[in-house]
Amino acid sequence: MYEKNVELFKGVERKFAKAIETMGKVDFSTKEQDMHEHWDVSITMQIDVKAMKKKHRSDDTTNENIHYVELKNVLGNPGWLYGEAHYFAFETEDYWLMVDKMRLQEFIKEKCAAKEWSEIPDFYKLTQRKTRQDIITLVKTIDLMFICDKIIKK
Repeated sequence: MYEKNVELFKGVERKFAKAIETMGKVDFSTKEQDMHEHWDVSITMQIDVKAMKKKHRSDDTTNENIHYVELKNVLGNPGWLYGEAHYFAFETEDYWLMVDKMRLQEFIKEKCAAKEWSEIPDFYKLTQRKTRQDIITLVKTIDLMFICDKIIKK
């Protein structure tokens, strides 16, 4: 299952690279850069591509109306929100939402200021999965549209 997801996400990264290839030479991260620096695609800046996800693993399809943001990774280290990417490219059915890292950090800081916790993923509440040290929150795609710098058609 893990290998299938990795290949699926790599396909999403290749689609994104195709959509931005007119902006300049596209480079892909190495496995080590992806894991430790948290970026996937570079054109003069590092971009961490975020594929559409299911809200719950049991869901049949992905949901373009939600995105997860990782504050801490499964080992308890800083998550991709604090990685070396300059931008995040959030996937929707028809578009990529280009969100500046600093703007997203400020947005999450404001929306999660109450530091409310939830056992199940919920908007702007902190969630930690069982047996993991991660901290994630659920974000509305519509909110990402309001803070994004650019919307790129697929």
